Amino acid sequence: MKYFFSGIGGIGMSSLALYTKYKGFDVSGSNNLESERTKYLQNKNINVNIGHSEENVKGIDLIIKSTAIKDTNPEIQYAKKFNIPVLNRMEYLNYILKSNYSVGITGTDGKTTTTAMISHILKKSHFDPTVFLGGIHDSLEDGNFRIGSGPIISEVDESDGFIRNTVSDVSIITNLRPDHLEHYNNSFENLVDSIYNHASNARDFVLLNGDDSILNTFYDNLVIKFGSTDKSEYYFTNRVPHGYYQTFDVNYKNKFIGKIKMNLPGIHYAYDAIAAIAYALEAGVSFEKIKTAFETFNSVNRRFNVLFKNSHIFVVDDYAHTPEEVEHTIKAAREYFPGYPIIAIFQPHRYTRLFRHYKKFSHVLKKADRVFVYRIYSAFEDPIEGVDELKMARLIENSEFIDSENQMIDKVLDISDGVFLFLGAGDITNVAKKVSDIFIKKYESVI
Repeated sequence: MKYFFSGIGGIGMSSLALYTKYKGFDVSGSNNLESERTKYLQNKNINVNIGHSEENVKGIDLIIKSTAIKDTNPEIQYAKKFNIPVLNRMEYLNYILKSNYSVGITGTDGKTTTTAMISHILKKSHFDPTVFLGGIHDSLEDGNFRIGSGPIISEVDESDGFIRNTVSDVSIITNLRPDHLEHYNNSFENLVDSIYNHASNARDFVLLNGDDSILNTFYDNLVIKFGSTDKSEYYFTNRVPHGYYQTFDVNYKNKFIGKIKMNLPGIHYAYDAIAAIAYALEAGVSFEKIKTAFETFNSVNRRFNVLFKNSHIFVVDDYAHTPEEVEHTIKAAREYFPGYPIIAIFQPHRYTRLFRHYKKFSHVLKKADRVFVYRIYSAFEDPIEGVDELKMARLIENSEFIDSENQMIDKVLDISDGVFLFLGAGDITNVAKKVSDIFIKKYESVI
């Protein structure tokens, strides 16, 4: 059978393509642009066409398309004309999850890191998981994917509206906030209802954040909670930042289990960790193995990655793109680099998100000492009238809007000391890498 992945270069699509290839099927695909992922897939003997054409899908048995692929795409038009079945990415992932013992991790924030933590623990404990990750992590053989004989551990994305019917044996929900509402008729209630329906589909049990006021309405006798108080079955206490790492105690039903040391700063990572710990303990992993696994756990790519540091300059690249993530990351930077000024370089991601959260973004960015607002990354969305980055920048004291990459680099290089915190899910990461490379050449110091 011949599978074709339209938009194969996406992080979720590339992992599905690898899974299908490893299962012995004929796999090919197309992508708008060449990227690191498309090159990697080609090295795995997956034919990737750069550009979309009906010629690409002639003779194909099944097409899987990313959310970014519109119905006007020539490959989809050809499929409709000749009755080639077309599945959305999440529909195909759901088929895989339903057909195997699976753990699905979803939520507005933290699902990628939680998924990576769980897979790292299980891998170190010889559970041999198959993993679908919405990011790149050095513990996975293919970066965002690994094939194994054990359970499937998968990030389950709520961003495109398909999560309602997604089925896994275990459902883990990190938190829930009003994001991606454009796929839910602009209704947070619809999003909550879809997540609740997904949780109800769980065949084994649901593990959710007991500190989240919305998720706390999801009650069932198969629900297990994690959090920071004894209102949850699994919870952390005595969290202590130690600069480049943090420690906290793990408790289960008012009983102290042990202490975790983790090489990531910020309370948001403690929440991700307690979710991963709770699942691992439920799966039968000993606490000692969990503790040991965390000692070697490094951040997912673009999740508080320190690209450069010396005695007075630090460059951090982070994927934070919701107001809550931005706030947590700024706070984490203050823990990680106490006493240093925080310079936030923020790129808004999606017109719809900026439209909903102008004031929230401006409020949390004020917690940095200085702010540069970069040009918006549309993520294939059409502009919304009246929505622009300059409007948000004007709401923030000590901030400046920068439209040019070169100008942004020059602005950063004019500052002699501080933590340069690059924030956003778009191409701001390229600016962070270029700035880091310049500092490396200048100071000959890199971690």
